[in-house]
Amino acid sequence: MASYGTIFSAILPVFIVIAVGFLFHRRGWLSEETETGMMKMGMHLLVPCLVLSLVPGNPALAKLSSAAWAIGLGCLLVFGGFLIAWLVGLTFGLKVGTGLRTFIISSGIQNYGFIALPIVLELFPGNSGPSGLVFIFGIGVELAMWTAGLAILTGKAGFRALVNGPFIAVVVALVLNYTGTYRFIPGVVETSMEMLGRCAVPMSIFMIGATMGRFFREGILIGALRVGFGSVVARIILHAALVIAAAFLLPIPEDLGRLLVVQAAMPAAIFPIVLARLFGGQPRVAIQVVLITSLVSLLTAPFVIAWGLARLG
Repeated sequence: MASYGTIFSAILPVFIVIAVGFLFHRRGWLSEETETGMMKMGMHLLVPCLVLSLVPGNPALAKLSSAAWAIGLGCLLVFGGFLIAWLVGLTFGLKVGTGLRTFIISSGIQNYGFIALPIVLELFPGNSGPSGLVFIFGIGVELAMWTAGLAILTGKAGFRALVNGPFIAVVVALVLNYTGTYRFIPGVVETSMEMLGRCAVPMSIFMIGATMGRFFREGILIGALRVGFGSVVARIILHAALVIAAAFLLPIPEDLGRLLVVQAAMPAAIFPIVLARLFGGQPRVAIQVVLITSLVSLLTAPFVIAWGLARLG
């Protein structure tokens, strides 16, 4: 199996780029206009190009059932994450009005995309299957986030937010894949999409750090011990165990099982910070969850991935 050192060396550069983005923003070298422009470019151009270069013709998606498993598990496992985070939050004394709802949506969703993707690409250089499933799996995660997640935070769902650049790109990519029409895409177009898509991962990781820097404020550590310890129990231990169990016990494609092992090891997602800010939650709680689970997962993720991949054979 891959050693701890091998997997750690695949994970560490991701966190270094996040730290660079964080420090870059804290130094004031990234204006709000530039940050907004970079995020729009990633959302509407680079990520769709990455999806369209990874999905059509991917052998892991030869069967329609593979996409169905990925989307279904992406959704159901996040539902399970919300339930786990709710129970853990109550156990640690969080209540509605003191951060419970923000804690649930923050600790219940792993960073399924731009931390997981470069790790998958590094761990399986000769196998495009797990990387091709990342954004298919992500459709299920986003479905759960914009339905149950938003309902937990505000009492109503936001289906309209699902219709974004990556979502449309996944739908188009799946149509191209299962109709076989991707074979008629000119080579120059494929090459152009691949070039643009390669920019998506490093820029998105950098922007994760910049976003964390933007919301990092004075007093951010108030109540961090309770929230941080609870988030580690919910995301790093219990939710990870649920995801690992799905990888081991369900009759899913092998590449999806490999992806789930990596997903299990991921820290909390960063987007709930934005959701908490926009919809009346408590961004401080979301930031604490993201920061602490990210630091802990830097040490625990190599163990989880090495052990999980070894069990999968």
